[in-house]
Amino acid sequence: MSDFEGSKSIILQPGDAAIPYTFEWTVCSASTGNDGGIPYGHSLSSVVSSVHHEDGTVLSTAIISASSVTNNVLTIWLSYPTCTGTIFTGRHHMEFLATISDGSTTYVKEYDFNRLILGDL
Repeated sequence: MSDFEGSKSIILQPGDAAIPYTFEWTVCSASTGNDGGIPYGHSLSSVVSSVHHEDGTVLSTAIISASSVTNNVLTIWLSYPTCTGTIFTGRHHMEFLATISDGSTTYVKEYDFNRLILGDL
């Protein structure tokens, strides 16, 4: 199950290069709240992103062109792989290792997005 709302898949086709997608983390509205992906008073300081084919092969450098984090929003630029050899078409998922901090406490939490599809559709 994906940690992000919505039901649409991201589809990359041959020729797609550096297409930006954004993923937003919401902060809980109160210290007792359970209405966000980040605890109250915390913010997202960095995210390490990876892409995994359904067979387990990691394809991060072939698909992720760049990424940046600003104000709890990750912008990630995705490209259809241009490497020669085997192209892993089909289903993929993205993992995000998010570093979250409140200034004194820092921890890493994993989030997933399971709807990335590569193919010539």
